[in-house]
Amino acid sequence: MLKKLIKLNLDDLALYLGVEGGLFLLIQIVIGCVMYFGRPTDSITVSCILFPIVGGFCALIAGISHVGVSFDQALRFGQTRRRALGLTLGLASFETVFALALAAVLTVVERVLCVPLWARLAGLRGWRLAMDIIPGGGRRPENILLVDTFSLDWYWWLLIFVLAVGGGMIAGAVIQRFGAKGGWFIWGICFAPMLLEQILPWEAYGLTHWLIPTLGLLFAAGSLWSVWSLLHASVRS
Repeated sequence: MLKKLIKLNLDDLALYLGVEGGLFLLIQIVIGCVMYFGRPTDSITVSCILFPIVGGFCALIAGISHVGVSFDQALRFGQTRRRALGLTLGLASFETVFALALAAVLTVVERVLCVPLWARLAGLRGWRLAMDIIPGGGRRPENILLVDTFSLDWYWWLLIFVLAVGGGMIAGAVIQRFGAKGGWFIWGICFAPMLLEQILPWEAYGLTHWLIPTLGLLFAAGSLWSVWSLLHASVRS
C-alpha cells in the first residue's frame, strides 16, 4: 500500500528537484560569474549547509500537505486511522530522505565538478582546501584557488529529518483539527520565541540555555498530541 501511495505522489519529487536543483544552478552561475569577472583567489562551498536545510523545509511543507490530504483520503477510502497515519508518515519519511539524498548528491557535485571549474574560470591552475594550508607554515601557494568548506555533521542531517517529518505531522494535525484557526496558532508558536527575545530583558546565553530544551520538550509534546489527534480524527465527507 505504501508503494502505491508513493507512486501516486511521485510528482512531489519534481518539487525537490526543481527547488534544490534550480537553486544549485543559480548559485553556481553566480559563483561562476564572480570567478570569471572578479578573478578572486578564495571561494567557499555552501551546498552541504544550504541544501539540507532547503530540502528539509520543502519536506516539511509537503508533510503538512500529506497530513491534510493523504491522511483524510485514506480515511475516506476505508483505511483505519492507525494505518492511515502510518502510510502518511511513511510517505513523508520517504520524501524527506529523497530531499536529503539529493542535497548530498549536490554537495558531491559541487566539490568534484564545480570547484575545479571555478579555478579554471578564475584563470588559476588548481585548487586546494583552505584547511589543508597550515597557518604560519610558509607562503600561500601561488596561482591556486583556496576553498573554504562549510559542512554539517551527520547528526544535523538526522535532526533535519526528524524536524521535517515530525514538524509536518504536528502542523498538519493542528490544521486538520482546527482548520484555518490552526494556521494562526502555528504562526504564533513560530514567532513567539523571537518576540520574547526582543521584549524580555534576558541575556543571550540565558535565553539559549533554556530555550533549546524548552523547544525540544514542546516538539516532543506536540508529536505525542498530533499522534493522539490523528488517531481520533473524524472522517470528513
